[in-house]
Parts: sequence; C-alpha cells; structure tokens
Amino acid sequence: MTYQEFKDTTIRAIQMKLGKNCRVAIQDIIKNNDTHLDGLTILANQSNISPTIYLNQYYEQFLRGKTLSEIFSEILLAYEQHSPKQNIDVSFFTDYNKVKEHIIFKLVNYERNKELLKQVPHIRYLDLAIVFNCLISADEGGCATILIHNHHLSFWNISKEELYELAKINTPKLLSHRLHNMSDVLKEIFDDEELSALLSKEANMIPMYILTNRQKLHGSACIVYENLLSDIADCLDSDLYILPSSIHEVILIPSISANSYAELSSMVREVNSTQVSREEILSDHVYYYSRASKKLSM
Repeated sequence: MTYQEFKDTTIRAIQMKLGKNCRVAIQDIIKNNDTHLDGLTILANQSNISPTIYLNQYYEQFLRGKTLSEIFSEILLAYEQHSPKQNIDVSFFTDYNKVKEHIIFKLVNYERNKELLKQVPHIRYLDLAIVFNCLISADEGGCATILIHNHHLSFWNISKEELYELAKINTPKLLSHRLHNMSDVLKEIFDDEELSALLSKEANMIPMYILTNRQKLHGSACIVYENLLSDIADCLDSDLYILPSSIHEVILIPSISANSYAELSSMVREVNSTQVSREEILSDHVYYYSRASKKLSM
C-alpha cells in the first residue's frame, strides 16, 4: 500500500466510524525547519477546533507490521483524548488590547525557515530568528498558540519592534524558565544503582545545566530572556558555552570546565544528525556568553 492509498483509506475508515456528524480531512502542515507533515483533523458539527493527528508516523508503523485496524483505533483514541471539551472563542484575536497580553516569542533557525520568515514578522538573532505567537493556553501538558503573520501587524497597526518589546515582557512571565543540573535529570532516568555506576565511570564529567521553560516546549527561547544568562553566569562564576540541543532546550556549560569550542561544535552537529528530528533542530552552532560584554555570540 502506497502512502497516498494509506491516507485515502484512513480518511474513509475514520469518517465511516464517526458518521456524518464529523468532517474528516487531511491538511499539509508546515512545521519548523520547513518540515511538511500530513495532519488529520476531525471536526464535529458544533466544534470550531480539532486536535491535529499526524499520519506520517502511523504509516511508518504500518510498514513495520501494525495492522490498519490497530492504527485506526489508535487514531480514534488520540482524538478522544485530545479533543477539546468546548470551542475556543478566537474573536479576541481581532482586539489588539486583548491580544497584547498574550504575545510571546520563540526561536527558529533562520536558514532552515526562510520560506516561513517571508510570511511572519521576525527579528534576526545570530543564526536564528525570533518569531511571535499569541499564547491561547499553557499548562504542564503543553501550549496552544497562534502564529502571528505579517498581515496581523497591518490589522493591529503596530510594528514588529513593538511586538518584540511586548514579547520580551510577556514570555518570561507566561513561560517561566527552568534550569536543571544534568545530574538531577539523570536521577529521573536511572535508578540509584545505575546512576552510581554511570557517575563512577564519568567521575570527571563536565558540569552541564539544562535550560528550558516549564512546559519544555520551545524552551530554547529562554536564552533571549532579559538578564537570565547574566544571572546564571554570575551564579556559576563563569562565562558560558551554550549548546542548542533542540528548539525545546539548550545545554549550558561553564567555560572554565568545558572542552574546546571545536569539540563542542562537533558534538552538536553529531547529535543533530543522529538524535534530533529535523523538525526540532535549532542550530549546528555553539554559542558563547561573555560576562564581560554581557553578550551572546557564535
């Protein structure tokens, strides 16, 4: 079965199971780094929003031997679990005075998102771009956002610079940062015996810290939070190497204990090519934060 046949079969099967009260469709969804995914949406007659269920991963499961019946059941379960209980009133989006308290930013790779950046207001930042969202809701389980496009600025009659000033205030407040020692993260993964064995092998392990936000979604934007890197560097009494492990988090390493810049850069490129999905890559470059200049550089 080809992928197109799989999509057509899935639409027919889900539509048949849910009946005429729902509308099932597939859309081409452009994600980060120009990644195209097929998003299946299920809209009930009285609903104006739907969770997006990406079919690409289900086709891979089908090719590995999972039956169509099992896949359809998983899709329906995902819809039931994530289907919103009520409609979202997005009319506030036309009222700038209501929207402005919800404007936040995130970071994307500049070169990998050039087509998207033609359509959205952005600020160039090193080899990255700061783009803007309207935050609809946020909790420990995730965020619901609307990407802000160029035409929104015309409608609201504001500039991208004004948008940026708002986002600098809102983002740290709405998506507060979280800093974890790598050893604390390892404790959550390994039991005491495994952790003890690991640490004994890595007695000279470089101290590392993971920086993200409380949702662990697009937490790399924390490096733009005003004074945050300065405060962390002062606390650690060191300049910082910053490794962009993904769009969701970065790794901070005190420069006094780190390997050479070339070694760290090689490590980031290797991890990006083997461990990080295309959609979640932030950058292949390591950044350096200087306490003296209070600036981040490549």
